[in-house]
Amino acid sequence: MRIIVIDDEKIKRTTMTDVLNKAGYNVESFETPIAALAHFEKFGSDIVITDIRMPGLDGFEVLRKVKSISPNTAVVMITGYGTIESAVEAMKLGAYDYLTKPFSSDQLLLVISKVRRFIELENENISLKEKLSEIYSFHNIIGKSRVMRQLYEKLETISKTDMAVLIEGESGTGKEIVANAIHYNSVRKNKPFIKLSCAILNESLLESELFGHVKGAFTGAIKDNKGRFELANGGTLFLDDVDDIPKSFQVKLLRVLQEKEFEKVGGNISMKVDVRVISATKVDLLSKVKKNEFREDLYYRLNVIPIKLPPLRERREDIVLLLNHFAKKIGKENLEFSNDALEVLINYNWPGNVRQLENTLCRIVAFSKSDFITKDMIPIDISLNKQRNLPIDFNGIEKVQFDKVVEEVESAAISWAYKKTEGNQSKAAELLGIKRTTFRDKLIKYNIN
Repeated sequence: MRIIVIDDEKIKRTTMTDVLNKAGYNVESFETPIAALAHFEKFGSDIVITDIRMPGLDGFEVLRKVKSISPNTAVVMITGYGTIESAVEAMKLGAYDYLTKPFSSDQLLLVISKVRRFIELENENISLKEKLSEIYSFHNIIGKSRVMRQLYEKLETISKTDMAVLIEGESGTGKEIVANAIHYNSVRKNKPFIKLSCAILNESLLESELFGHVKGAFTGAIKDNKGRFELANGGTLFLDDVDDIPKSFQVKLLRVLQEKEFEKVGGNISMKVDVRVISATKVDLLSKVKKNEFREDLYYRLNVIPIKLPPLRERREDIVLLLNHFAKKIGKENLEFSNDALEVLINYNWPGNVRQLENTLCRIVAFSKSDFITKDMIPIDISLNKQRNLPIDFNGIEKVQFDKVVEEVESAAISWAYKKTEGNQSKAAELLGIKRTTFRDKLIKYNIN
């Protein structure tokens, strides 16, 4: 790690240089700020250690110039005239830390060790963000169908804007993946991407999750807590299942979007916020507006740029591509399918869309001893039906495993009711004539989202 030391006192400058060199650092030392800055501008450095009081340019001016050339370079300020005021001023200008003369070699090494760890974490963070940008590139949204090619073009345009986006699509179509792709290809990509699922949250929980709360705001609020808006400041807030937001709470969300400020639950201090909001809905939100179940003004505030994701049954030509992608994802690059197996998978209607296709492939691979997938390895509820309709047609089937058939039929019924009621568990349970708790347990058992 490269370090520049600037101090007009030769003995102290030499001592610091020797200590840091012995600790394994690559050190360049300078008597004057002008010489040091000329070197820095040409070669750069990871850390700059500078005295504050020096002839000519002082340490504060060095700090400003270093930060203007390389904002990520850490600067440590040193002075024999240390005061709280100068320390605070240095921190405001971007100094990482502050040492007051006289200080020991151990104190110097401790501070530089902290700076080094900070730089390493920053580099890891940058590397992680680069990997996320690659993971969520538009090329990783799999599909070659015409409707998907049109989607790619639209996403590239959208990512260059900073407007609110509303993504509409059935469960399992990849709404969160699209939201991530928009964020990590936008000017906000180096800022936070924060998600909140609005499903099954009542108004008080939703308010606390979005806006945060102060200590003592309600029973159990033992400390101040940041909400999703505050956590997402400068970045993107993804509101999934926005159609489930209670009507009574919608006006509060509308106010934040309009005013770009909010108060924590139990607090009275307004906080400014700069957030891009991407929302997702599994239903036609405009139809809820027409039924007076969703505020019209909030709808248009969220729906500045609409995106509609196609269900998998409307882009069957992408199924083979998706199967190959998921096979590679689980380390099965050599996986092959018989023609009749592919025919079944392509002709099935996939009510759970891409997520269901991925889960089905994982299920097939888990119970298969071969990398060659045949029709008889496909789950019975899919292989016996082109789409998941009830009852199952057993014509032409010579032998079945009773328990497996019962589970497949039960899973199909739960999935059908969940989709029919747009995710309303109480209505779905009523539709099937079972208790809501039983329905919830079945959702968990069959991993139905």
